[in-house]
Order: sequence, then structure tokens, then C-alpha cells
Amino acid sequence: MDFPRVHFKEFMLLGAPMGTLGLAHSSGWMTAENFVHVMVHFIKFSYSSFTRQTLLICDNHESHTSVEAINLAKANDVHILTVPPHSTHMMQPLDVGVMKPFQTYYNASVDTWMSEHPGHRFTVYNV
Repeated sequence: MDFPRVHFKEFMLLGAPMGTLGLAHSSGWMTAENFVHVMVHFIKFSYSSFTRQTLLICDNHESHTSVEAINLAKANDVHILTVPPHSTHMMQPLDVGVMKPFQTYYNASVDTWMSEHPGHRFTVYNV
């Protein structure tokens, strides 16, 4: 999870599944530096190696194509497939099958929380 914060704090992952990687960046967007951490995490949990190759499908964001991330992927036999820009909603089944329903239920949960806590701000700490 990439939080829009300058510094990541462990409590941001309270209730998250074990092994969840937490990162932060002031913009809330993925950066090349953070993606290297994601790649290390992916390799660790996918057990990718020359005897166990893996495929990682990413959008074509510049953070996913840094030299450091690509070298790390090559060294661990992770094959990175990038889909064309502005097409992930059509190309990635997870966007339709997981992320869209997640977004719908998340937004409904936030709306419910807001109606049950009038006058309070909903922040990352409430997630």
C-alpha cells in the first residue's frame, strides 16, 4: 500500500494481511525508488528464481521501468510485461473483477462512516 504521506508509520497497516508492504510518498503515487521495494517484496513472496520464473504485469508508469527495478527483475528471472498507457482498465482483469468492486464497497463504507460520524474528517488513520 502506498500512502500519501512523507513518512510511513507501521500503524497504517493495522488490520492488513500479514506480509503487506507499506510505503509512503508525499504525492501518494508510486515512485521508481518505492517500486524497487515492491519488486523486492514481490520476489520474496513469489519465490521467483531461475528455476521458478514469474510474470509481473504492470501498467506503463515510468516508476515501473527504472533501470534498478529492471535489473533486479532480471537477476531474479521476473519477466515484466507492461500494457499500453491508458488501457489498464481494459487490459487487466483485476481492474474489473477486483478493483472496481473494491472501490464501490470502499466508497460505500466511507459514506457510511461519514454519516455515522458527522462533523469528523475521514483520514488515512480511519482506513
